Amino acid sequence: MPKERLAEVLTQYEAVIGLEVHTELTACRTKMFCGCPVEFGGEPNTRTCPVCLGLPGALPVPNEKAIEYTVLAGLATSCDIALWSQFHRKNYFYPDMPKDYQISQYDLPFCSDGQIVIDIEGAGAAERAHRAGTEPIDATDSGNTGTSGYSTRIGVTRIHLEEDTGKMVHLGGSEGRIGGATESLVDFNRAGTPLMELVSEPDIRTPEEARTFAQKLRLIYLTLGISDCSMEEGSMRVDANVSIRPRSSAGGGPETFGTKAEIKNMNSFKALHDGLAHEIVRQAEVIADGGEVCQETRHWDAGAKRTSTLRTKEYASDYRYFPEPDMLPFSFTEEWVSGIAAALPELPDARRARFMEAYGLPAHDATVLTEDLGMAEYYESAVAAGATLLPPVSPKTIANWQLGDFAAHLNAAGLAAVESPMTWDRLVGLLALVEDASISGKQAKDVFAEMLDSKESAAGVVERLGMQQVSDVGAIEQVVDRVIAANPGQVEQYRGGKTGLIGYFVGQVMKETKGQANPAMVNEIVKSRLD
Repeated sequence: MPKERLAEVLTQYEAVIGLEVHTELTACRTKMFCGCPVEFGGEPNTRTCPVCLGLPGALPVPNEKAIEYTVLAGLATSCDIALWSQFHRKNYFYPDMPKDYQISQYDLPFCSDGQIVIDIEGAGAAERAHRAGTEPIDATDSGNTGTSGYSTRIGVTRIHLEEDTGKMVHLGGSEGRIGGATESLVDFNRAGTPLMELVSEPDIRTPEEARTFAQKLRLIYLTLGISDCSMEEGSMRVDANVSIRPRSSAGGGPETFGTKAEIKNMNSFKALHDGLAHEIVRQAEVIADGGEVCQETRHWDAGAKRTSTLRTKEYASDYRYFPEPDMLPFSFTEEWVSGIAAALPELPDARRARFMEAYGLPAHDATVLTEDLGMAEYYESAVAAGATLLPPVSPKTIANWQLGDFAAHLNAAGLAAVESPMTWDRLVGLLALVEDASISGKQAKDVFAEMLDSKESAAGVVERLGMQQVSDVGAIEQVVDRVIAANPGQVEQYRGGKTGLIGYFVGQVMKETKGQANPAMVNEIVKSRLD
């Protein structure tokens, strides 16, 4: 979907978007209502029992840890925690649940009325025209090229707990869908896995806001340690409800909302953004052609980059919810909730603020470092080690290298920070050599590359390659004097006002010393001799 077309549509219409984020609680070792293990993959239908297969006489027993994790997620997103709650039966007749119903929650979820504040910067900010409820954010320190940004609050309607369904595999169709398939298989290994669903308020207005919201929620869940949040393996899945309305009616309340469509099969953050962008434009074109948008569920085809009708949208009444008769309601105490709250770790926003205050990092650096748990842990370990050295390695120096050469190495190799051969202690060892003037910053880049291909320390690489930086004043003065004596014409020009020639002399000295002379000392000595 061309950005220009989306931008054109968004000048005429405001999108109204709500997300449903389904997250498997993979930190639980067993399923929601039975003792079968929670694992990804494996031989189909080997991790099942009478309970998750819904055999007659089997009774569910709720997973206490899954309930605690859900409450923890609610506390991390500023939700109210219900002290009285219960499960319901959600009836439907798809073959991915053999008992023809799913144990879920309806009107009494564990968590409700929360919020997440997101920051939109750079090109993503251009997707949205200003409206009430957004606050500008300081973009001068964000790494942007002059594009301002904003922050906005996205409400969390509810977080409820349910059991996941089995996995359908359709064979013979061109897109792996039931339409056109010659046969369909079902694997019940996933059926019964604890599944937490967060439903947002329809406060999202652009595809970029939706992507940022989902990314931030994933980071919160990873920080809590309740799920691996793998979109590739399906442990985190995002569905989106989207409608559009003329900008003249924006802010007029729910009665002015357009007819919404639900989009499924967006298994990456890019797919979430692109699927919404396509659907917003599609709905605008339907209206422009005199048609009406239908309430339906649509499938995102990443290959064709379009949505297509999947089925007519269901309503709550279609599921015939009623209280689960095989389980009693839950009654919690304030003390129990307080005990869960005490287990909350430092959340992403708090960590970002601490990095800025404690380490003096600009907003952009702190944001990037805290967007990945592994990168944040690597950084803090490196900073702690750097502070014990003489001279110390500054937090800003470590951040510059981690966001520069180190991040480029991770991207090129497809590694996480913890998987890199350049461990934080090896990086600090390299930077210590720069700080004490043993090598220059330019030489450090060459040493860094060598260290990736060997198990040597930075000092070992420097010694093997003979890269020790020359900081002997007398030795450097001798080279400077020879260079000046060999270039009388340039000396005359410099003293005649062409002071930019100092770079020429420095370059000649560095060339003669094979790059090993201390650059700062060379500059100082050359200038003193010429002046």
